[in-house]
Amino acid sequence: MRQPWTSLTRSGLAAAFGTAARLRHGRPLHTSGLVLDAHLRLHGTPEPWGVPFLDRRMDLPGIARLSRSVGVPPPLPDILGLALRWEQDDTTADLLLATTGRTALGRRLLRPATRWTGLYSSLFPYQAGERRVLLGALLHTPVRLPATLDALAQVVEHGPLTVALLAAAPSGPWRPFGQVRLSAPALEDADYPTRFNPLRHPIAGLPPASWLNDVRDAAYASAQQVPDLPEKSRDLSGVA
Repeated sequence: MRQPWTSLTRSGLAAAFGTAARLRHGRPLHTSGLVLDAHLRLHGTPEPWGVPFLDRRMDLPGIARLSRSVGVPPPLPDILGLALRWEQDDTTADLLLATTGRTALGRRLLRPATRWTGLYSSLFPYQAGERRVLLGALLHTPVRLPATLDALAQVVEHGPLTVALLAAAPSGPWRPFGQVRLSAPALEDADYPTRFNPLRHPIAGLPPASWLNDVRDAAYASAQQVPDLPEKSRDLSGVA
């Protein structure tokens, strides 16, 4: 049963995000980003979780969006976002990650950054059978890449970027279970506006856990009622 304070928090965040979305004519956060082709190559974790996405070898085509959250001008630090979408068993799955610290506590706290390189975490846990798991990613770049969209677009035009996919118990060490290759073309939001929602597009076998996910679902739903303009679409099946 949903607690009264949870319902109040849902209502408050939904109203706040809806208002912010209307004022910004679209996303209240992560307003500008670049969409890249993504190829997930999974090999599984050393210790199985009992979930195909974390345990099995898979090759999954998809897309990724990298963005700055608050929108403060570079070179000021900002929360950086990495959103992934792929098709698995004929269903769409979304994963949202943001820059965080690396310790057991730090991985649950957002961390402003000035470079794309670093750790990104799901912040909120997923349910893997009887256990909970956090998902993360470690972005590698061939050069010291400042967190600007222009710099990111220039680098991927010369070759793909590699992202290590990670999984961890809430207080355990990160373990790699795959990689993502991010490659050109780098599309701006005006060319390919895309909304990600991990609550409406969950990963197969990994439902979002905890009341915090219930709260943020209301915020996403309210904000995404306001479309990005202009609205365009692109079929995921066309992503190589």
